[in-house]
Amino acid sequence: MASAQTRFGGMFMVSQLDFILEYVGESASLSYLQLIRMIVSSVAGDSAFTQDTARHNIVENTIQLPQDIKPTGVLPNRKTADVLVESFFINTSGFIEVFRKEEFLQNVQECYNDPLRITQKDLCKLNLVFAIGLVIACPLPGTEAAAVIQNLHSESANLPSVSTNHAELFYRNARDLYGPATGFEDADFWSVQALILMSLYSLAVSKRNASYIYIGMAIHSAKALGLHREETMEVFPVPEQQLRRNVWRTLFVFDRFLAASLGRPITISEGDCSEHALDFEREATTDESPMRNDTGVTNSMALDAAVRSSMLIGTTLRKFYSRRKISTLVGQEITDRLQVWEREMHQSLHCRRILGSPIDQAEAVAVLHVNLLHCHSVLLLTRPFFLFLIKWGYKLGYDDLTGNSQKLSSADQRLERLERFSQASIEAAQRTIILAQAALDAEYLPRCNPFVIYFVFAAALVILSNEFTSLYHNPDANNSINSSIRILEYCEQRDAQAKRVKYIIQKFHEANQERPSRANISLPGRKIPTIATNSQTFRRDPTSHFFHHAKTGRQDVYMGDLSPTKERTAVHVPAAHSEPRMLPMMPQAMQQPSPEGSVSLSSGIAAVSMAPGMEGLAGGDSEFDFDILMQGWNAPANSLGIHPSLHPAETFGSYGLHQPPMPQSNGLHPHVAPYPPSDYR
Repeated sequence: MASAQTRFGGMFMVSQLDFILEYVGESASLSYLQLIRMIVSSVAGDSAFTQDTARHNIVENTIQLPQDIKPTGVLPNRKTADVLVESFFINTSGFIEVFRKEEFLQNVQECYNDPLRITQKDLCKLNLVFAIGLVIACPLPGTEAAAVIQNLHSESANLPSVSTNHAELFYRNARDLYGPATGFEDADFWSVQALILMSLYSLAVSKRNASYIYIGMAIHSAKALGLHREETMEVFPVPEQQLRRNVWRTLFVFDRFLAASLGRPITISEGDCSEHALDFEREATTDESPMRNDTGVTNSMALDAAVRSSMLIGTTLRKFYSRRKISTLVGQEITDRLQVWEREMHQSLHCRRILGSPIDQAEAVAVLHVNLLHCHSVLLLTRPFFLFLIKWGYKLGYDDLTGNSQKLSSADQRLERLERFSQASIEAAQRTIILAQAALDAEYLPRCNPFVIYFVFAAALVILSNEFTSLYHNPDANNSINSSIRILEYCEQRDAQAKRVKYIIQKFHEANQERPSRANISLPGRKIPTIATNSQTFRRDPTSHFFHHAKTGRQDVYMGDLSPTKERTAVHVPAAHSEPRMLPMMPQAMQQPSPEGSVSLSSGIAAVSMAPGMEGLAGGDSEFDFDILMQGWNAPANSLGIHPSLHPAETFGSYGLHQPPMPQSNGLHPHVAPYPPSDYR
């Protein structure tokens, strides 16, 4: 079974679960992986990395229970229930707020005090919380909770030869005894909660397509209830309003994450929402809404920060990946919004908190989630510029081989601007690995956290890509690569997705180590910059600037905004007078427009013609098509002038990816590449 490139750049991959074709767009790491494989094959030839037998498959896990094990609806003992519920709330901090914790705990208490009076709706939600709590559990070693979780993961005493998946049993109890599809037909609020939980469970057990479908059902149910409109909230008490608002915000974060990670269209349009439907609701201290503890406040602010990061991700998806045009002007606009996000980040969410002394586990998870999502928003924005520099270097390298070499001028502002975006992708990837490693070292990283696993995989691919191309000198690359492998080795014991992506990372690393010395990509006349962010500096000085660039033939140190911090308005957590600031994610030099309103990338150029595929726009801005990144790798002669005799390896189709015969079970014509509408990614 094989993947096939579509007309508009995405690709179909074969599900391992039922051998159906699933669409994956350019924003997905799997799509980036396929392009990097083409680049590695073109430059260094075939390897175990480029010829991976499973390279056309997408992991869709299947979970089978013994035939004589059936869902019974029987609840676990109270101690086990308490451990699983606490695990759920701890390990979903920062991304998921589906319940008010105090109210949910009260329902659990009533359930165990009088089991016969529990409603089927509450039983469904409770079993889903048990399932998720077990899958993502990460209790501290040596604790009573750790013993409970270990017992649930161990083999059944009655079936010593079969491993009983208790999480799947809880899930099937919820799905089979009173599935939320019943509520979906009536668009009841409880079914929205249940569908979110089903989506989260599916994602955690490596069923990404099911997760995408369930969250779509939840979003449409939520819209039917008016959760996207402020005026519909007025009929409910204040606590209910806050819960419904947080459920809608949770859906928004989940929607953007799945759209980015699968490369599929976003489902929630911000234009359909009320102006403040996604805003952080400051909770008043009243009898109805008592003051919450510090952990509760941190979690609420973390969800707010995740919503704002998700807005930036949505903007990047719409303006870059859906349009299939990469513009430095649009990149600058999103960069400016990233800076606002950083300035408004509260000190309680600062990443230094998880790099220093121990803190509450739920708060640590919230801080981890928020900062990793922010790093990925930077990576998603800047990764196309990194790929374009690779493409540019490949083209100039060919010109050098054919005697048409051109050297880059140190005053080439196009290269300078692209460099800043491109280097940002490497440094965002570096920070992702550092933060995930810190969570592993502190022993609060679950083995089945689908968000962390995806972020680590995406970051490791970028770091390894840079090591292959040598566009930047990264002194900490080996540490980051080894850390990513350790993290994935830890996770693979419970997570099928982690096992697969660890194999990919290892084979990519091996391909880098074994490549011929002549296999490289370079920009003639360019001095290789050095990545300044490394794990040692980051741990010693967590307030150091994220994008602190080393000298590259001129004295450039990109400083962050030094203006006073914006006044904090979050209730109950006042900002300190000398509050440590969130690290700037983008360099100040990228934020200074020219007098004409944008930094010119095409003025003052004499040594080099316009880069391949790049178009000059009014005001000095430049943009390029996504298609230019896909074309010319191991392909026949094309507009870039790459002669086929230089790369006689495997033949690729007209859109770049290898296209062996398509499976015919779906009625697809073998000679026609299927493709979605042009607004797909």
